[in-house]
Amino acid sequence: MTAPNVCSRHLANAWERILNSQLKDSPIIQAFKRMQVALMILGSGGQILHSNHKANRLFGYDEDELITRDICDVLCVESVAELNAFIEPPAVDTLIKKIAGRHKNGEPLILSAHVSLWIDSDLGQQHALVLRDISKELKAVSSVRDELQRANNAIVGAQIGVFEYNPVDDTVIVSNIWRELLELDPSDDVDVQVEWRGRVHPDELDAALEPIRLCLAGTHERARCEYRLRSRDGTQWRWIRTDIAVSKRNESGQPIRLSGAMSDISDIKATEDALRASVEQFRTTFESPVIGKVIVGLEGALLRVNEAMCNLLGYSKEELQATDFQTLTHPEDLDKDLLLFNQLKADAISHYELEKRYIRANGAIMWGHLTVNMIKDTYGQPEYFVSQIIDITERRRLSEVKSRFVSTVSHELRTPLTSVLGSLMLLSSLDDEPLSDEAQRLLFIAQKNGERLRDLVDNILDFEKFSAKQMRFALSENQLVSLVEEAVMVNLVAADISGVRCNIICPDRTVRGFVDPKRFAQVMANLLSNATKFAAKGSPIDISVVEESEAVRITVLNRGDGIPASMQAHMFEPFFQATPGATPIKGGTGLGLSITKQIVEQTGGQIGFESTPGEITKFWFTIPKKGPEGHPVD
Repeated sequence: MTAPNVCSRHLANAWERILNSQLKDSPIIQAFKRMQVALMILGSGGQILHSNHKANRLFGYDEDELITRDICDVLCVESVAELNAFIEPPAVDTLIKKIAGRHKNGEPLILSAHVSLWIDSDLGQQHALVLRDISKELKAVSSVRDELQRANNAIVGAQIGVFEYNPVDDTVIVSNIWRELLELDPSDDVDVQVEWRGRVHPDELDAALEPIRLCLAGTHERARCEYRLRSRDGTQWRWIRTDIAVSKRNESGQPIRLSGAMSDISDIKATEDALRASVEQFRTTFESPVIGKVIVGLEGALLRVNEAMCNLLGYSKEELQATDFQTLTHPEDLDKDLLLFNQLKADAISHYELEKRYIRANGAIMWGHLTVNMIKDTYGQPEYFVSQIIDITERRRLSEVKSRFVSTVSHELRTPLTSVLGSLMLLSSLDDEPLSDEAQRLLFIAQKNGERLRDLVDNILDFEKFSAKQMRFALSENQLVSLVEEAVMVNLVAADISGVRCNIICPDRTVRGFVDPKRFAQVMANLLSNATKFAAKGSPIDISVVEESEAVRITVLNRGDGIPASMQAHMFEPFFQATPGATPIKGGTGLGLSITKQIVEQTGGQIGFESTPGEITKFWFTIPKKGPEGHPVD
């Protein structure tokens, strides 16, 4: 200040005049003590000559307890001279915006102090202090500053561009983030309105300006729009969302300032498009005209069905959605379906497939191939199930007809075939009436063809039983090397004819496993027969028996042409033969490997192969070292 504070000076002078004893109880003194500001009068040496009740309360002292104390006891200054130094002549007073104080209990205070100086002819330099506690104000300011900083950090972190539009003079002020969204450097001297308008998609400029029009028209306090904005290099379009609100009005209520926020929502739009496509794909798939689709609730209620499901079962959508899958399921198939359904709901399995019977509206039975998948919510909890049902009634009927036909034909062939083979063997053994060489040749051919026909019938019957899971096994613990040796002996004649030899490799002859000896011999016969047929003449066939942690692995390896890469995926398919061309050159029914796979897997093992064309082919299978539940199965 350049002019003295007259009030403070007169107030101080008045106190100097009334500090004598006869005026202490005067009305002036009493009024002064009750002033609602903290006031102190300091002597030339810095001693406190007077402190009113507000000052006493500020520093935690009783009435008159501060009198004669040094100002350094309550203010963090070295001396009264330090206070006086805040006043710059010719001014006689000043405002110290922030000065530290000290409460009687030692707690710090943050104060503002108005200091006035005057010179008394008798007492010398005097000071009047008007004090105010600003601790709460500073905390509030700090809190607001922190809040603003957090808001700014959030805006920067979220890449939200802020702008302010003045419609009166058609000017706009934009933030640095706004400029970044338009790929403008801080130093770029461009008209941001012209730049923005030139980058908005031409078809969407009106939509982008619509929120401003709505707010200026007074129909909306705030409005939002979404539009495409071209990148600065012109190579791509980004989706932008702008929110605009009225931030200031004139006395007549007309908007004179609009504030807005702009953000890039390209990722959100991409997610929305992907979700929309996914929903459309699901809708299209769900409404398949030939496959029944059902959305099933957690307790089995049919929440939604497609038209195909209605056609399959003969119900309307309303009728189906008023029932549950339990009611539609044949009673004999319900327990298995419920078991799998509850396992899926408990997340014990990822999905399940089942062939089961459904009861149509007219009471007829439909066989359906059911596939069920579980859909989880955002918390990973089951929400609903999606079921797909394919009508396999006709396929089941044809399969049963085929099975009966194959079984009938096979059994009808087996009886006369056994009789024919017996007769041929009898004729071959007759010595009384020797046959001519030509007759013996024909007899030998007939016998061999009969045996091939018998093997074919046996394979077909076995294949049908394995496919229907009707084959029973007599599992027992056996010394495996002995069984392998027996199989090699049986195959010895075929090996000699093909000019190959068999080597058995077994580090431990005591190794044992659980097998059905008869079916084990069938597996080995199939693998050895294939190895013998396709091995190079004069090459060895290696049969290894190796013990592993929980199983025994048996491998049959031959050297030769190998299996063509294009055929390897089909090796275990029924009636498939890995021979180039349409006509098999090695003979066989094509059922051997398929039956072998069924035997191995249904007795608890695994099977596979490796083949390098022109080098080696290696078939392997495993045998469990422990039987099912620790005991043989028959």
